Amino acid sequence: MKMRFLFKLNLLVLLLHQNLAIEDTQMEDTEMIYSSSVLSMVKLLEMEDSLKDNLESYVQVMQTKLDSIKLFQQMLQREAMTTLEEREEFMGNPLNAFPLLRRLNQDWPKWLKYLRTAIATKTTNAMEKKLKSGPSNEDLQVALKGFARIESFYDQEAADMAKGDLLGQHFGSQLTAPDCFALADFYYNQTQFARCTPWYRTALRIHQSSEGKLYEKVLGLKRKKIYKKYAKALVMEAFYLAMPNKINPEWETLANQVAVEANYRSTKDAIDEYLAGDADILQQEAAKHKPKPSRLERGCRGQWQRKSSPPLACRYNREYSAFLLLAPLKMEVLNQQPLIVLYHEVLYEKELRAMRDIANKNATMQDGWTRMHSDQRVKPEPEDRVLKLHIFQGNSESFSPSINRRIADMTGLEVQGNNALHLSNYGLGGYFNAHYDYVDLTKRPANYFTEWGGDVLATVLLYASDVRLGGAVVFPKLKISVEPKKGNALIWDNLNNAGDPDKLSKHAVCPVVMGSRWTIYKWINKQQQMLKRPCLA
Repeated sequence: MKMRFLFKLNLLVLLLHQNLAIEDTQMEDTEMIYSSSVLSMVKLLEMEDSLKDNLESYVQVMQTKLDSIKLFQQMLQREAMTTLEEREEFMGNPLNAFPLLRRLNQDWPKWLKYLRTAIATKTTNAMEKKLKSGPSNEDLQVALKGFARIESFYDQEAADMAKGDLLGQHFGSQLTAPDCFALADFYYNQTQFARCTPWYRTALRIHQSSEGKLYEKVLGLKRKKIYKKYAKALVMEAFYLAMPNKINPEWETLANQVAVEANYRSTKDAIDEYLAGDADILQQEAAKHKPKPSRLERGCRGQWQRKSSPPLACRYNREYSAFLLLAPLKMEVLNQQPLIVLYHEVLYEKELRAMRDIANKNATMQDGWTRMHSDQRVKPEPEDRVLKLHIFQGNSESFSPSINRRIADMTGLEVQGNNALHLSNYGLGGYFNAHYDYVDLTKRPANYFTEWGGDVLATVLLYASDVRLGGAVVFPKLKISVEPKKGNALIWDNLNNAGDPDKLSKHAVCPVVMGSRWTIYKWINKQQQMLKRPCLA
């Protein structure tokens, strides 16, 4: 009986509690009439004070965002450029071109997301639409490869390049921590560990600047992330230097252990102590493990011993047409076999400007590539794209007949029926690897005579712009290097007097470092020369 009474009592208490809760809920749902009494309206003061506190917090958050946006805006400041020439000169500097391309691909989408956390507007929608046509990931890889090519071909140091030094000259542009980190990651993914560690090191040092917090907040590039990647790279570099012939998958496992969160503090302290050392000593130590430069790289670096000029190296050419008797061309003989000559001042500024204006208006310039296959002319992999091409066919443009006539005068060869002029513009670190212009005679394609007109007897390369640094044409087997100079024409034979391939004609274009390299080239085919050079027929 007593147990039953206690159970009922507990049940009654539970029911009363539920009823009270329902009444409280009903009171909360009931609309409050504040104006019915002054005492009630006093509560409105407390409500607005609370809202003011919330607004102040929101203003502080928005002000922090605004400060970050203004800092980014200041980082983007550059002098106004009103002409195409000024913009080309600016983008001809890899320290301007690479950061801009990387920013558009990696940073601006993150900034757009950051802006939209504040407020989405027509402006942010327009920005998103514009970024859809920005550089792709493939484009960024091409730019990274081009920048890396400049570094390796010319033996540049990461720290110097980041400060704006290229080939012993200082330029005002500098790289940021995200730029350096992107280059480091590129090298790491290419398993070039000795190349990536200087860039991680440089990224850490630059990250200490006032922009470091901005990189962390908006771009997600935290110092801890750089420390961990740098630690992994140092471990991989040490393994690779000890056993350079292969990469063991276990190395990555061991490197990851160094970068785990539990070991971060000790790893960071060790790296800080390492960074406190003399940077010159680190560079000197790294130089001991660099591979010896190839013959091509030595040529691009200007390390070939200059040859003494042959007798009568420079003269006026009056030989190949009656017109040359009245207006001879300045000709410099660089080599006799194969014949390599350099003509000076053979293009007019109005011709160059007309060609470049047409190319600039034409949105469908074709991609060019680094490899010239000896058995067939095919397109290699996309990452080897280094230039853009525009082909002027026939005599549709006013300058085509006069330039072709001048080529005939310079070479003494027949160009009628072969009127195409190829205008090319090189990109970031653009180059052409060593190759021959003739076709391997044992691997002639079926359309060898009908479509190509036979093998390439001579190559004509006309320079449509000056290039401040890099971009030279080199003949590695002859140790001849020719710097680009606007208005000049470089001509060489690819076949010997018997019409057979001349292997000494192998040539390359050094990576463009500073400037916009414009060239016009033409291949003159053997089969066209039956009347001009009958012994070749």
